[in-house]
Amino acid sequence: MKNCFKTLIITLALTLISFNVFAEIATGRPTSYKVTAFKLEYCAGASTLASCVDATTVGESSAGVEMDLVDSSSAVSFGTAGLLEPGKTYKFAQITIDREFKMTGTVTTSKATCKTGGTNGSEDAGGATSAGTISEQVLAPPDGTGNGDGLNTVSAVGGTGTAGTFTDNDGFLQVRWELSSPFTVSAGKIPSMSIAFDISAALVFNDGAGEGADGACDGNDFYPGAPTISNTFRY
Repeated sequence: MKNCFKTLIITLALTLISFNVFAEIATGRPTSYKVTAFKLEYCAGASTLASCVDATTVGESSAGVEMDLVDSSSAVSFGTAGLLEPGKTYKFAQITIDREFKMTGTVTTSKATCKTGGTNGSEDAGGATSAGTISEQVLAPPDGTGNGDGLNTVSAVGGTGTAGTFTDNDGFLQVRWELSSPFTVSAGKIPSMSIAFDISAALVFNDGAGEGADGACDGNDFYPGAPTISNTFRY
């Protein structure tokens, strides 16, 4: 199994990508990295990286809002900091997104420059690499366990899952991350929210193990990698 989506978003001490088995791994910076967001929450009380409790919802859409993480402002526009509750101290956040990502980009391996634009990926297979024209491609993290406390799949928005587990046929990802520093909301003040993304290695080539695993653009070898997010609040 290619366990390539080890953690999606964490501010500090991020483990970017992990695979159980591999022959060649290479990464590239995508020119587009689109996710569909359904719910953004900030977590207080006894919240941990594995569990968001005493949460305040600051962004929600039943239809989903597509955000391109190449542009940090798209994420900020989904959340309204004015909805945070006075007196609460927030340390973590959680976003519920679609399990499928839309990505465009290239990765240079030891053999060639592989392009997005092949057959779409899914939770059961990576996206096919292409040596032809570059275009947008659907990619998804595969089923598996051991994906870190900050991640799990759920079958519905608002549901709960087991931290670190991607379950077969679950269509949504819950992603939790730690804020750059704890933030306590003051009464009568609306904070400004800042989110920055590092997507420099967010398109991942992994051609698995065994015969033919040689870095060539000839397999279902593309997966979504993990951007690093820095999320802060201030007055």
